[in-house]
Amino acid sequence: MRRTKEDAAETARQILQAAESLFLEKGYEKVSLEEIAVAVGVTRGAIHWHFKNKQGLLLAIRDRGKEPYRKLAAELSNNTAVSVLTKINDIVSELFERLENDPRQRGLIRCMMRLDISLTESDGICGATFRRELHQTFIQIFSAVEEEVRLTAPWHAESAASVFSATIVGLLSDWALEHSTVRLSPDGQALVKMILSGLISETCCQKNSRPED
Repeated sequence: MRRTKEDAAETARQILQAAESLFLEKGYEKVSLEEIAVAVGVTRGAIHWHFKNKQGLLLAIRDRGKEPYRKLAAELSNNTAVSVLTKINDIVSELFERLENDPRQRGLIRCMMRLDISLTESDGICGATFRRELHQTFIQIFSAVEEEVRLTAPWHAESAASVFSATIVGLLSDWALEHSTVRLSPDGQALVKMILSGLISETCCQKNSRPED
């Protein structure tokens, strides 16, 4: 029987889910494609078809982290400036809390960081592309906010996106490498909320949150 696109997508989802679980449980380096294939009940060839290799699986897991922001960017026309910033805060807050409650994620993030460096050094594109795409998504989001309300000086869409991206990446890197005592939750959550709340004036917030008569 011929497989449908939905069947293929479901198989890819199951492979990715099994890979992430095994990476967290055993560590990325200690997991083989054979183990992942057995866990899902597919052949190793199926993994190669969907993700090429183990690095492809790690890249897919990493890229999945951008999805909530891409989704928000696609829905900008349905939200006010205040609700957009609130949703960004909620997305980051949920991520930080999930990571803080699962220290195994440190190892996985470190692997992603090493992969970024390796890819950037090898071809100068792939590693930077992930960060650039995320940064461009933030520019799109903050540009929509700026169209509705004036960002607090000296911020504009691109500078706000740059600082926000650097903050998120910096917090995640320090947490993964255990370079500081700062916790993603609640410390990182408080910092992100402070940055977002400082981008638009309190007057604009009150105007946008005022109920209709």
